[in-house]
Amino acid sequence: MRLGGWTRRIGITAGVLAGLGSVLASPEVAAADPAPGQLVLPHVVLGKANPAGAWFAERAVRAAGGTVVASYPRIGVVVAYSPRDDFAATVRGARGVLEVGATRTTKLPVEHFKPRRDLRYTGPGSPASGQVPPEGTAWDVPALGLAEAHRVTTGSRRVVVGVLDTGVDDTHPDLAGAVDTRRSVSCVSGWADRSPGGWRPTLDGHGTHVAGTIAAARNGSGVLGVAPGVRLAAVKLAEKDDTETAESMVCGFMWAAEHGFRITNNSYRATPWRYHCPDQADQSAIRAAVGRAVAHAQSRGVLVVASGGNGALDLHNRTVDTESPADGAPVRREIGNDCVRLPHELPGVLGAGAVDEQLLKARFSNHGIGPIGLAAPGVRVWSTVPNGQYAAYSGTSMAAPHVSGVAALLASRHPSWRGDRLRAELLASAKPLPCPEFYDPNGDGKADATCVADGERTSFYGTGLSHAGAALTR
Repeated sequence: MRLGGWTRRIGITAGVLAGLGSVLASPEVAAADPAPGQLVLPHVVLGKANPAGAWFAERAVRAAGGTVVASYPRIGVVVAYSPRDDFAATVRGARGVLEVGATRTTKLPVEHFKPRRDLRYTGPGSPASGQVPPEGTAWDVPALGLAEAHRVTTGSRRVVVGVLDTGVDDTHPDLAGAVDTRRSVSCVSGWADRSPGGWRPTLDGHGTHVAGTIAAARNGSGVLGVAPGVRLAAVKLAEKDDTETAESMVCGFMWAAEHGFRITNNSYRATPWRYHCPDQADQSAIRAAVGRAVAHAQSRGVLVVASGGNGALDLHNRTVDTESPADGAPVRREIGNDCVRLPHELPGVLGAGAVDEQLLKARFSNHGIGPIGLAAPGVRVWSTVPNGQYAAYSGTSMAAPHVSGVAALLASRHPSWRGDRLRAELLASAKPLPCPEFYDPNGDGKADATCVADGERTSFYGTGLSHAGAALTR
């Protein structure tokens, strides 16, 4: 592909299609250089979930005047852009194309798809770094039974956990020995940009915070990760939290599948649509594309862990979305339970809810039996942020990496276990948390949510509190 003077061939397409012999000829993935600053709209284009499907999708893109940004033959998904407003409608009618979806509602300059070169962090610092508790004394450490777990293992270097997020500062003293830079990459534009340091954050320390919760070193200072002995791979999906797009997610999960990840942590929600409804063409295509990538990663044994969301919503009674499209002017729209959060509510994904220091559901944490598989610390969690600093954040974004860290310890102890086995053991070893009789965290005398039980699961906590000590000593 040639964009603005730089050329990149998508070798995976040619390599896979070569196996089809003379049945299909690998199409040229090339286009004339667009004018600098030209506004384009990115799309995902889906053929059948195989190399032939990708071939037909690529051909349809080029025939409609679009440019192929990346092609994923193993799942039949192509990322493309076009300046034409009728591009999606045109490609939907092409032979071999099943679905097409614009991944944004507003166009962006074509330069967005170039390799990232400016890697200097310009986001906020943390004036609270001096307040970080001594290493290993923060409340989440005993809540997860880490002392007990670490007598069994602190994690194996053979286990790689992917932090799919806003990038990770691998120069942080607590992370410098953990990040595997050879497996780290930027997927911001929907293709694997391996530019040196491209995985590092520029605007947001969210991914660095997540990374520290999973694997911050035991070095006598700073914070202690759940699995300080494992390796991390930074897969940068966005510049800022909650701006991850379909193309970046597809790229990230495919990268994880092909580079030996055991676990991926996904502490974000997709943009521009916060919920993806099956009766909307763009949203249906996005859901299908990301779903194929997640399923492919799972087929390679990857456990996918995701944050359960911070809207204090009953996920079995969703009715309204007022946050979409997030890349423009949000409008109020009615939705149903078939409109899902990505990647959290895809099949096999383990969703994490947040609890506070009293092991009570955090006020902001979404709830629902099924979507919330486990609970984990997610309030005032201390961890790493860029430039060697520390901060305390709250959110289900903080709960998910605790679960990922426990999964990494399990994977270290049981090297042959695949993602589905890790998931089952995490659910089985959780410490049960009963429904509170009356949930009123703000003390105003009114119930803020209702917890319901279904056998051993509850809508607030799933099967219970993720617990490293219990998981490793069963």
